[in-house]
Amino acid sequence: MGGFFISGTDTNVGKTIVASIIVNKLDAIYYKPIQCGVDRKGCKDSDIIKKNCKQHTVWNETYFFKNPLSPNIAAIKEGKEVKMNKFKKIGDKNIKKQIIIEGAGGLNVPINDKKLVVDLVNFFNLPLILVCRTGLGTINHTLLSIGLLKSKKVKLHGLIFVGKRIKETQETIIDFGKKIYGKEINILGRIPKKKIINKNVINEMKKYINL
Repeated sequence: MGGFFISGTDTNVGKTIVASIIVNKLDAIYYKPIQCGVDRKGCKDSDIIKKNCKQHTVWNETYFFKNPLSPNIAAIKEGKEVKMNKFKKIGDKNIKKQIIIEGAGGLNVPINDKKLVVDLVNFFNLPLILVCRTGLGTINHTLLSIGLLKSKKVKLHGLIFVGKRIKETQETIIDFGKKIYGKEINILGRIPKKKIINKNVINEMKKYINL
């Protein structure tokens, strides 16, 4: 079974919107192993997927913490600990669809006192899609993330940008990203920011992403 792990250069970069588009595009299963907090409407990321995608194959979170904090801190506040062996393994032969797994925050976010989100990527052994902003600061954040992926030997499938097209920024990331990662960096697409997100908008934005 195939699929992708979705992570971002930082929090609120647009991972869940990108995940919605890809889940809809591939008719895939969605799974967020760790959810910390809810949005202003009281929705978890899995609720957003259910709302915005035509299909509803969504696995429940293995860990849900009430506080919108780093998983290691959110867990401690509830007297719990995130354990790697609690996560669903995706090698089940009965599962025919691809799976989209969304991380919590960025790659260097701790999930317990030993492991980071990037270690969760390696645990599930799926190619990574990195979601990046296009605005100020994204060059630094994106190149740092690519450097971490290189050091952790994670297969980077490509980048998806969120925001206005800024040609020079994108070209800089591609140029230096190749030097850091040691391979050509794929640009899988760029999606514009939308004030309203619904099924029609998610379906429309499929055209912006080429996997």
